[in-house]
Amino acid sequence: MSVFPVAALRQAFLALPKQPRESDSEALDIRYFYAPLSHAKALHPDNMLVEGVHGVGKSEWFLQLSNPDHLQAIAAILPRSGLENTECSVGFGQVSSPNHPSKRSLSNLLECHDAQTIWDTVIALGILNEFYYVDGWSKAIQKYKNDVDNYDNRLRQRDHELVDENKKHIVLFDALDYAADDWQILKTLLKGLCQAALKFRAFRAIRLKIFVRPDMLADPSVFAFTGGSKVISSKLTLEWQKVELFNLLWQYLANSPEGGEAFRTGCEQAFGQSWHQHPDADSWLIPDAMRRDEALQRKIFHALTGEWMGDSAKSGYPYAWLPTHLEDGFGKVSPCSFLAALQAAAASAELQEDDCYPLNAQALKKGVQQASQMQVRTLNERYHWINVLLKGKELSFPCDFGDIENLWCSDNAMSKLKQIIRESDAIPPPSYSESDFSEEDLKQDLIALGIFQPMHDGRINMPDVYRVGYGLRRKGGVMPVK
Repeated sequence: MSVFPVAALRQAFLALPKQPRESDSEALDIRYFYAPLSHAKALHPDNMLVEGVHGVGKSEWFLQLSNPDHLQAIAAILPRSGLENTECSVGFGQVSSPNHPSKRSLSNLLECHDAQTIWDTVIALGILNEFYYVDGWSKAIQKYKNDVDNYDNRLRQRDHELVDENKKHIVLFDALDYAADDWQILKTLLKGLCQAALKFRAFRAIRLKIFVRPDMLADPSVFAFTGGSKVISSKLTLEWQKVELFNLLWQYLANSPEGGEAFRTGCEQAFGQSWHQHPDADSWLIPDAMRRDEALQRKIFHALTGEWMGDSAKSGYPYAWLPTHLEDGFGKVSPCSFLAALQAAAASAELQEDDCYPLNAQALKKGVQQASQMQVRTLNERYHWINVLLKGKELSFPCDFGDIENLWCSDNAMSKLKQIIRESDAIPPPSYSESDFSEEDLKQDLIALGIFQPMHDGRINMPDVYRVGYGLRRKGGVMPVK
């Protein structure tokens, strides 16, 4: 029997933010803000290139840092981030803004200007707060080119002023895959931005912070310029360990208007965990033991789900089972998938009013199915060719790659893949070449994307977080979505 009131906690799970977030322009309520301590280093102004897979929190960080009030609260919550006395401007984001060129504008601008100069102009106007002068981006860029020495002198002067004031200025870049539809244009823009980042390494108080997906950094041409190795070698990766995923859940549940008080009371009465509010964020702080002690985390989560995934311990334990079945090929779990699975579980028809726990094993399995479908939809937005290779194929994992290769050959999948890439200008497989591209290359690309997982015996496995959504089978695994 759960120590938590079933109906109240189900409402708290249902109140988790919809994944992916419905709003691309507003930062999450600071009450729900939680950041692993490992992210503090990535947020530090001196670390300009931050990579992370979809759903790991890049865009959320972008939104939080671009909100002055939230930025101040984060600096207080994460003192190691070095964000105190910091101001931010936006260099590019998913939502259109007068502060940066649109996708269509960028494509047109590249016909007359090089990518670094485009970004240098955007950055300079943001730091000098001169967007009100912009009368068309082509004119603004030409003005910058005609007077580049003056702009550089003013930027250096502003850098000195910031140092004297003990302040920093960060120009934020996110959602760069929305900067162009064509992969070649996107690579050109990303290379120009990395060149701009290198330029500002010589400044003391002005920095760029570029949030980007790992696959966008896989092409060596992006860093094929003098000093490019300094940029790529300094990148930091956003990741979430299991204990941090559950901390994120505690943050949401404890601060939820739906069941938050019931969750805090249950933790205190049954597990001796006292809650206190943060003065700068107006949110309930996770007790230290709940943040660090996996054994305690497991007990609390099992008080929400039941102890087993079946009739006995042999079926597995929910605390370990859920993140394991949401891992990609690198063993990483995105918080987006984790929260989506839990919210879907709370909405599952597998739950009844008279259940002993807010969630149960069957609901968690339904949640994994929903999270997998979400991940597959996201992949298909960026890589249209993956559906041709995997969607609904007669495959059961793990299997020999020869079985996959034979299926691709019989289905003429390679020709279909090349046709999709030619017609849509979509982001191709990392090693793609029109003239020399094989099934083996494609296997390595799917491994690099975390979709295929090589096993010690040479066979290929596919993580449930993708396999289920593509409708593929695995003996004894979560049922695929048909």
